[in-house]
Amino acid sequence: MKLENEDKQSIFEIVAARYFTTQNWKWVNLRKDLNKIIKSYEELNEQYASYSYVSRDWYVENMGSRNIHMCNTWNELKALVTFLNTNGQTFNFLVNTGNRKSFCIVSDSRDLNEAQAYAIKEVQKLGYNTFVFLATVPDEIEFQLLQVRGIN
Repeated sequence: MKLENEDKQSIFEIVAARYFTTQNWKWVNLRKDLNKIIKSYEELNEQYASYSYVSRDWYVENMGSRNIHMCNTWNELKALVTFLNTNGQTFNFLVNTGNRKSFCIVSDSRDLNEAQAYAIKEVQKLGYNTFVFLATVPDEIEFQLLQVRGIN
């Protein structure tokens, strides 16, 4: 059976996620959780509008969504969301290695397209590291379908 590109992309993401987990890195799959980051930003704004005597940095540090966006300050979260709104679909993961936060693209090619190269330059201006997680998946996968008969 021939694997479609989206099948391969899913496999790449599974392999990358497993690698991040074995390294004890915190990570967020941007293909699945991008909207959660944006929503947490909006919720923080709503909280601040209701209780403006508490600093926005305090909300960023203490909201339950911190494990999703991994930001420490309001300015960092605001810059992240601004970036994600324009370039978020370019990356597969946001990863915290413990030393630094990074954006990751998973691919089977070292060659970056123009949008990826642009997004990498932009996110590096924000102080994030970037990397490409390369993986190889065959174009076709073999399988068998076995019928198991019950005993009468």
